[in-house]
Amino acid sequence: MIIDLREYDRPSGTIDGEEKIQIDDPMAGEVTVPCRIELDYRQTSGTFHFHGTVKASYASQCHRCLDPVNVSVAGDFDLMVRRGEHGGETADDLVVLSPNQHHLDLSPLIRETVVLNEPMIVVCDESCRGLCPDCGANLNRETCNHGEATDPRWDALRR
Repeated sequence: MIIDLREYDRPSGTIDGEEKIQIDDPMAGEVTVPCRIELDYRQTSGTFHFHGTVKASYASQCHRCLDPVNVSVAGDFDLMVRRGEHGGETADDLVVLSPNQHHLDLSPLIRETVVLNEPMIVVCDESCRGLCPDCGANLNRETCNHGEATDPRWDALRR
C-alpha cells in the first residue's frame, strides 16, 4: 500500500485500503493473504502520526489432523513520518523522508504485522485429537482397530 502524503493535508483523518501480501505458512507453503487496512493519521508540526489496523484471513491446514482451517489474523502498528535533510532513515517506528519525497510504502509494515500476529500452531478445534501415529487415521472421525501399543516396562505402575 503506497500512499501519497500530499493528498492528506487535513490535520487528521482515516485511510482505508486493501493489500495482498505473501507469507510462508508451514502447512500450505507460500500463501497470498488479502488484508484490510484502516489507517488513522494526524499531523503535528509537519510530522505524520499513523496508527494502522490490519485484518487478514487465509486458508491453511490443522497442524494436528490436516483438515482445512480458515485462519484470521488481526494486529496493529504505529508509525511516525517526518521530513528531514537525510531522507531514507528508518527506525522501528520512524521514517524520515527527504523534502522532495512524497510517497510512503506501507507494504513491509503490513506484512510484518500479519506475520507477527499469526498463530504459531493452527488447529481446527482445541480438542482436536489429530492423526494416529501408527495408521494415520483421523482420530476426530474414527477409532483405530490396531489397539494401543504398550510398553511392558510400565506394567508395574498400572496396578
